Amino acid sequence: MSKILSAAKNRYKKAAEAVAALFLALAVGGIFFMVSGYNPFQVYWLILKGAFGSGKSFLTTLHYATPLILSGLAFTVAKQANIMNLGGEGQIYVGAMTAAVVGTFFPQLPKILYVPLVLLTAFAASGLYGGIAGFLDVKFGSNIVIVTIMLNYIAQNFCGYLVAFPLRADESALQTEMISSNAVIGRIFSGHQLSGVFILAVLAVAVIAFIMKYTKFGFHMRTVGFNRMAAETAGINYKRITIVTMFLSAGIAGLCGAGQIMGVHYRFIDNFSSGYGFEGIAVAALAANNPAAVLISGILFGGIKAGAMSVNRIANIPMDYIFIIQALVIVFIAAPRLISQMVEAVSGIFKKRRRAAS
Repeated sequence: MSKILSAAKNRYKKAAEAVAALFLALAVGGIFFMVSGYNPFQVYWLILKGAFGSGKSFLTTLHYATPLILSGLAFTVAKQANIMNLGGEGQIYVGAMTAAVVGTFFPQLPKILYVPLVLLTAFAASGLYGGIAGFLDVKFGSNIVIVTIMLNYIAQNFCGYLVAFPLRADESALQTEMISSNAVIGRIFSGHQLSGVFILAVLAVAVIAFIMKYTKFGFHMRTVGFNRMAAETAGINYKRITIVTMFLSAGIAGLCGAGQIMGVHYRFIDNFSSGYGFEGIAVAALAANNPAAVLISGILFGGIKAGAMSVNRIANIPMDYIFIIQALVIVFIAAPRLISQMVEAVSGIFKKRRRAAS
């Protein structure tokens, strides 16, 4: 019973710290708005209205949230084994290019077979690419953070070469041919850009949350993440767990890239990603690396982005401010002692009020 209460208290503390980090990021972001001559309260109200003010706005929020959920989930999966997968951006490119290529090979294949085929090949290709970092880590002791960062440049530049030369389909733009209509993931509602990739993202979150909580592999991942030496002593093959975890994490990032090709652009376009791999780190940080919470965190960041787009059209406020807020969330999440002190201070105020009232 005490263990259950301790676990619940720990989850509550992490959730409180994540919320405190978000509000602190918004407060500091508000100072940037004020210094730049904007009214922060008006800006945040417009963002909230643009993100959740109507049914259409909410659908736009879900559209922007979709790649963030998948990229955030990819980072979260690796973090379960205490692995910092900073190669999400490159893995997204590998998944996207794979989807763009495979999506043109079998135009006569039925949609019910073609869509899963493209998704699986994108997952596998990106997973194998990310698995390189895991293999180098366990085989040669390479720094997995540095390797994943460097692999970003290799993937992006190689995909840039492919779309500029052998796979280029349009002289006026760096893009490939359109994928087959049977490889397209259709839109959920007619007249809106939200596609079925959002459903894929929700399913991915559910599957990963189940694996982490109820399977032997998920338990081994968390054990390795908690203490690699203890896990090895207990007979867990941490080398295999590291490689498989990187494969799974990178594969999910590949689904993010494939989703952009199959549900949004319908072809590979050079520099199509706005930095989804790095934005996913902020999503995972706000979710306290909880797979189930990634869904809520992704929707929240999608709302901020959708609302910011609306504010940009109305008040001509640069999107750079939104990236500042995302960066601040990571900074404050990375300072747990500061956030813990804030949470304890607020809790102390409420306790004093309760005592005074009683």
